[in-house]
Amino acid sequence: MDKNDLIIRVAGEGGEGIISTGDFITQACARAGLEVYTFKTFPAEIKGGYAMYQTRASAQPLYCQGDTFDVLCAFNGEAYDLNRSRLLPGTAFVYDGPGGDFEPEIPAGVHGYAIPMTKTAKEMGNPKAKNMVALGALSQLFNIPEQALREVITAKFTKKGTTVVEGNLNAFAKGRELAAALAKTDPWKLEAPESKRDVVVMSGNDAVGLGALIAGLDFFSAYPITPATEIARYVARHLPKRGGTLIQAEDEIASASQVVGASFAGKKAMTATSGPGLALMGEMLGMSFMSETPCVIVDVQRGGPSTGLPTKHEQSDLFLAIHGSHGDCGRIVLSVEDVSDCISLTVEAFNLAEKYQCPVLLLSDGSLAFSTQTVAYPDPASFKIVSRKRWDGHGEYKRYAITDDFISPMADPGTPGGMHIATGLEHDETGNPNYSPANHEAMQAKRFRKLDGVVNDFPPAEVDGDGEAELGIIAWGSTIGVAREAIARLRAEGVSVKGFYPKLLWPMPVEQFEAFGASCRRLMVAEVNFLGQLAHFIRAETSLRPESYTICGGLPFTPAMIVAKVKEMLA
Repeated sequence: MDKNDLIIRVAGEGGEGIISTGDFITQACARAGLEVYTFKTFPAEIKGGYAMYQTRASAQPLYCQGDTFDVLCAFNGEAYDLNRSRLLPGTAFVYDGPGGDFEPEIPAGVHGYAIPMTKTAKEMGNPKAKNMVALGALSQLFNIPEQALREVITAKFTKKGTTVVEGNLNAFAKGRELAAALAKTDPWKLEAPESKRDVVVMSGNDAVGLGALIAGLDFFSAYPITPATEIARYVARHLPKRGGTLIQAEDEIASASQVVGASFAGKKAMTATSGPGLALMGEMLGMSFMSETPCVIVDVQRGGPSTGLPTKHEQSDLFLAIHGSHGDCGRIVLSVEDVSDCISLTVEAFNLAEKYQCPVLLLSDGSLAFSTQTVAYPDPASFKIVSRKRWDGHGEYKRYAITDDFISPMADPGTPGGMHIATGLEHDETGNPNYSPANHEAMQAKRFRKLDGVVNDFPPAEVDGDGEAELGIIAWGSTIGVAREAIARLRAEGVSVKGFYPKLLWPMPVEQFEAFGASCRRLMVAEVNFLGQLAHFIRAETSLRPESYTICGGLPFTPAMIVAKVKEMLA
């Protein structure tokens, strides 16, 4: 039990300030120099419902949201009922009482603290400040930095006026006073580190937007869709500052079409969507590949199929991302592990799109989209930025010239001598339509063979561990962080295990998979989908035959789940 690796879960009715309470805790911990990793879930319906925000804070690096909470703060009876089974001996339980809507039974070994959140807020004439009373109590009980909390509360409400700021700070102080009157019996207490890093707290969605701006984004078109909309919101706030353009299209087909059009005009262009939107973009992916026009599409995966679970987590769009188009349609597919990756791999997505003149899909997911983490403050000058190959203006211009690397020079519309035809029809080197068998074979070979260099252009997949192992765990996307922590625990218990974390999923780095597989007696692929989609591609493209471990309940893995599965497999 690491008392300085603390997980606090705040839960209750959407609209009671659950999410803002979690945000305040997260920001205060980060300001104090702690590492943070958050997870939140909320209903898809506007009318409200159960909402939960979990903050993990530690002086040590964090890779995932953890197993379960150490502290539960329940705003109502539903939150208590849904989390009661996780109130294990040693956990702390802060709840609304007396005066709340429930009377909990405190399980044996659980440290219970009754804080009259609703009653106190009403008595203060500020019923909406219930969450501030709770926040004050949590601050007092678990040493969440008081001054940092006061600063973030003030910053949040300053625009609403002095009266609102003072009302919330008074409720916060009252919560601390109520908690100070209780006898603390649990061991949980945060200790801020002596030194602080230069960090910023960002969500995965905002980090994608930042990465796009660093890469030189000129044009963004999107149709709002959960859980990707916040990318568009972030870009809308910042892209105009650098002279870029953002358009809200009428649907996902239009947004993908506009992105391809803007890229044809010489601009770096991107859209962001989720699975249902990506399904509609299939034809324009084909247009991008056929016309060899760069584009970046971010897919923030959610539970499916159909409308599915709009606000929940899943990693189930890999089939669609790799093969979601008619005909033989190539593309590059990347996936991000964490918020830091959301910045750096978005830049890499643009670099690859520009160099290889093709669609690049960047896969995130619903958990990472809303999660916030502390990341090193990014220095835009430290990123390598790649631009497309340009025609030098000499000789006859052939837009689709078959070159040594199969990548043809591009000319923006209006370039003297650079006129050419660009359609979705098969064409010859000049761009003129040509439907002959020989030409189609040659041009398809050109379009696919230029992608042969992608694997060498992308950093090799990380191997977590040395030498031989009884079991190798392959994970992708945000499941990588969970696997990292699980593997560390297993090694500490003497289990022979190692990890493999690919972030370039297509074209698949086959030799890297084969080399890792050769060092392990057995392989397991952990992924959040029903069909074991990455495991399917591994079996199809390599000689490896990994076992699948899949879940699809709308929540991510926990390290404990992977630890238990490994022990079961090796028993």
